[in-house]
Amino acid sequence: MSNKLTDKDFEAAQAIDTLAGGGDIKMEDYTYNLDPTSIATHPAYPRGSSKLLQVDEKGSLSFHSTFGETFPSLSEGAHIVLNESRVLAARLFVVGAEGEQTEMMILDIGDLDIKLPCKDIQLNVMLRTSSVNVGDIFEVTGGGKVEIVGIKGVWEEDEDSNGNGTECYVTILSDDSLKSALEKYGTVPIPPYFHRAAEESDKEAYNTVYASGDGGSVAAPTAGLHFTDSVLAKIGPDNLSYLSLHVGAGTFKPVVSKDARDHKMHQEAFSVSVGEIRRIISSLEGGSEKPLMVVGTTSCRTLESLFWCGVKKIRGFDTDPSNLILDQFEWIPLNVGEGVPRVAALQALVEGLDDESVLSGKTSLMIVPNSYEFKVVDHIVTNFHAPDSTLMLLVSAFLGGGDKVKFVYEAAQRKGYRFLSYGDVCLFSRPGAPPLLSSGKKD
Repeated sequence: MSNKLTDKDFEAAQAIDTLAGGGDIKMEDYTYNLDPTSIATHPAYPRGSSKLLQVDEKGSLSFHSTFGETFPSLSEGAHIVLNESRVLAARLFVVGAEGEQTEMMILDIGDLDIKLPCKDIQLNVMLRTSSVNVGDIFEVTGGGKVEIVGIKGVWEEDEDSNGNGTECYVTILSDDSLKSALEKYGTVPIPPYFHRAAEESDKEAYNTVYASGDGGSVAAPTAGLHFTDSVLAKIGPDNLSYLSLHVGAGTFKPVVSKDARDHKMHQEAFSVSVGEIRRIISSLEGGSEKPLMVVGTTSCRTLESLFWCGVKKIRGFDTDPSNLILDQFEWIPLNVGEGVPRVAALQALVEGLDDESVLSGKTSLMIVPNSYEFKVVDHIVTNFHAPDSTLMLLVSAFLGGGDKVKFVYEAAQRKGYRFLSYGDVCLFSRPGAPPLLSSGKKD
């Protein structure tokens, strides 16, 4: 038996070293002190009047008073990718045997067919109680019943989220379609840190103006909430592409593990037409090459996931275009060896498919600082994120370190910027990325 180190052994060791290099990833190195008064509990009105903060590819920081007025010129020359997933009324209230009312939040709808009868669908939900058993029946406020068919365990959120709950599986005992039931009984699933009930205005405000399809998200892709029809018209349809990543409630789960890489990422469903991928490829090719900008961390994770799925296909792995799967750290072994250009990876996915075909799948990609290098995205539009979230790790990786993000976030709070889902917005450029045409000077 040979003790010689093979190429595969060496590549495996490199992959492990990539993940383990630099010691633990501690959230305290990638967080900040969020003043509760900085949290926006209602959106800027009118839509598009939020403030914008910019960090360009050289690291220069600038402040802009109105997103709607400044973004079209700041983003000039870029090809922009948006997440068009629609948010459903995924929060219901149920009453138990003792007469107590309890919140029931659907955690993930993803690629479920919401046109099917409720009784034929098993839902993954959070009940805001620790007192629940398999077989329990709850009355839905407004009508209908829910049966507990399985219990997964404790659902943990941050300390300001009205307490932890129980993650479980339920069936709504109704012949109504899930879509119809949510329209009848559900409320807008605004974040728990708003500390208020959903209002009629949230039905419009918590969805983007370009939301399409029957839906699938239980939380908004919030960076898109700043866009208006007028802003989109100024950018122009030739400079826009759309995809869907259906946001799950896992986005609200804090990172509580000592090493952030031990955090279990939630899996989310995505889809994008082959025609849109080809439009993105066209924007990146040849003399017409444009900087690629994404709206939101959801669009970012989808495109980066598609890149790695393309690498998998190039490397000979089975890749069903209707069931693409990327695990949390699957990018690490894929990153070993000769690099793959972003255009080549995306082209590999659409090879032989017609423009009307749809690429779909699920990703649990976790982007962490110090090891992840962005393969597709040059610029990102994104809100200010919660201190202990995986999204802080993503933006820290994007800007090149936690200290930069802390500096930017603290400067924004001093300037009176509003934070989190209904807050103001950032335009970040990856260090060394192809520059935007605008200089991004302070207005």
